[in-house]
Amino acid sequence: PDTLIVNTKAGKIILISDSLQRFNNVATDALIKKSLFEVRDSLTETRREKATRIWKERFTWIIPHKHNFRILPAFGIGTVREKMSPFLALSLDFAPSRQDYYLKNGGSYTFLNLAVNSSFTFEKNMNDYITNKNVFTEASIGNRLNNFNKDFGRISEASFGFGYLAYKEGDYFKGNTFKIFATVGLYKSFIKIKPELYFTDSFSKVFPGITLKFF
Repeated sequence: PDTLIVNTKAGKIILISDSLQRFNNVATDALIKKSLFEVRDSLTETRREKATRIWKERFTWIIPHKHNFRILPAFGIGTVREKMSPFLALSLDFAPSRQDYYLKNGGSYTFLNLAVNSSFTFEKNMNDYITNKNVFTEASIGNRLNNFNKDFGRISEASFGFGYLAYKEGDYFKGNTFKIFATVGLYKSFIKIKPELYFTDSFSKVFPGITLKFF
């Protein structure tokens, strides 16, 4: 390529093209001024601005309308010991890091979740069926995963939590009742699997459960 060298008081500006004829119609003064501004901006860019710019350049998949706090409804069905139990839930989701960006080649963000979960069990007396409502308060922590390239297998979310029976009807749960649980989200699915372990009657009885959550 042909090279045009412009001398200035601060040094030389080198312009490169495949032909010098292309410089005939170039406003050289404006080009020099633009180049100087770009150099100045690159020199005055703060370390934080540079880090932010480089960080954002790595993001390619933007998920809109995802803020630090979200209210998430859910419903589903599961088994508590030997009984089927549908449920309704409402939770407050908090992600300390921004949720509207995922990394290009995988990545995740951590979230905290507080939920109220109403489970329903059914019993039959002499004349009719009785519906009992049991309300658990739950807290969990976990990660949501950008699994676009299946870097994490078939998982889109993984979390672990603890629950306490705040309100009960019937005698299915006795005394103080607690539970621990894990939640696993499936890749490209609105279904989440939630295995649970219940401790009831002041930890004297332990039994498992499993739930399918739908959003």
